[in-house]
Amino acid sequence: MNEGRMMYTESIRGYPYMPKHKLAEELGVSVSTVGNRMKGIQSEIDGGRYNEYAIIDDGNIVLINTLVMLDYMKYHKRLSNKNLRKYVPEFRPEELIKIMGWNDRIVVVDDGKVDTA
Repeated sequence: MNEGRMMYTESIRGYPYMPKHKLAEELGVSVSTVGNRMKGIQSEIDGGRYNEYAIIDDGNIVLINTLVMLDYMKYHKRLSNKNLRKYVPEFRPEELIKIMGWNDRIVVVDDGKVDTA
């Protein structure tokens, strides 16, 4: 093994689930806007766009998936229009993750020089 070489995986993550008030703060919208979007997300869960984990509701604890919220905010007007709905792309959380910079990468440190793959 090369004495001066080290490899590791760096993981960059955000907050995949947030309560309404925190999500409102992060997105710069009101808590009531988040609540209204949650109703729409629930409708899309029922319709199959998002899975059952899009919203975690345990009574007093309600957490919303950040990626789902961003997708719904982007497309909610089109999703509510039956003529435009068919042109809405499938939910692709991996694309949002890439855009947001939430990812893993291999980092190689070779004699003090850092290289990322």
